[in-house]
Amino acid sequence: MRFHVLPRALLALALVLLVSCAAEQTTRSAPGFAIEKQYGTENVDVKLRVSAAKITASDGVLVEVEAVALEGEEIDFPQFDEKLGEFQVVDSRRSSPRLVDEGRVLVKQSYELEPFLPGDYSLPPLEIEHGPASARATLVTDEIPITVASVLPEGEEDPDIKEIAPPVELPGTPPWVYGAIAVGILALAAGAYFLWKRRRKAEEEAIPLVPPHERAYEELEKLLREDLLTQGQVKLFYLRLSNILRHYIGDCFGLHAPERTTEEFLIDLRAGDDFSAEQKALLRHFLEHCDLVKFAKHEPARTEIDQSVDACRNFIDETKSQPESTEASR
Repeated sequence: MRFHVLPRALLALALVLLVSCAAEQTTRSAPGFAIEKQYGTENVDVKLRVSAAKITASDGVLVEVEAVALEGEEIDFPQFDEKLGEFQVVDSRRSSPRLVDEGRVLVKQSYELEPFLPGDYSLPPLEIEHGPASARATLVTDEIPITVASVLPEGEEDPDIKEIAPPVELPGTPPWVYGAIAVGILALAAGAYFLWKRRRKAEEEAIPLVPPHERAYEELEKLLREDLLTQGQVKLFYLRLSNILRHYIGDCFGLHAPERTTEEFLIDLRAGDDFSAEQKALLRHFLEHCDLVKFAKHEPARTEIDQSVDACRNFIDETKSQPESTEASR
């Protein structure tokens, strides 16, 4: 029996030692604060803690603000996006409120900071707002000096920067190898460009071309659906209507109708033989009527507007097959 009790006693002793070592390790690893300051008002108590008063340029510093206030008091800690004084804000966290005693709540705000350069700096005062929305109050902490030491050894604050060594040529590589590599790269680039051009040309050829008269019909129906006349935009309606017919003539017959004035276009129209005399008269009457509305402030009646739309559509109907017959005769 004694031999069975001894291993159990040893196991219990080992467990006690492990627990005590773990507790000691936890106590040693708990973060400490080199600076702690207290502030208070009638309704709030604030503690400001700073992990160290002197750090190196490679270290960080932890700033913790703890506020204990009456339950229902709103506590607003300052927030910083990137900088807090001469320090970079790496992380900023706020704890959940915790009830510490009857009617009092504790909340913490922590800031993890890193220095930019060595030197003597100061942590600027922090403003903590508290109280109800109708009567806010502000508690301001003290300015905390912090020294940032260099990580370089003493006497090497400004070490000389050595120049970069020149590139070392690979031994045993004949010059013609570099030439062959360059030629290969150029050949690959030329082949890739040729394939890209051929693919782009094939894609462009695959896109179906819309005949000019179908495009003109579509634009005319779109103009009528916009209902500009009921909005009182008669001048804009006539401008769009005349442009539809001008672009149709330019796309279908190669005449520069969109860029020319009505007078210039009618001179070319009389000299050409693309249209019959009736079509020329219809086109001349249509364009002159559109100019009266656009430039002479003529206010057409509804019947005149409908006649202009019909004239545009009829001209397209009569001439949409003429370019094929004209090319065949030539």
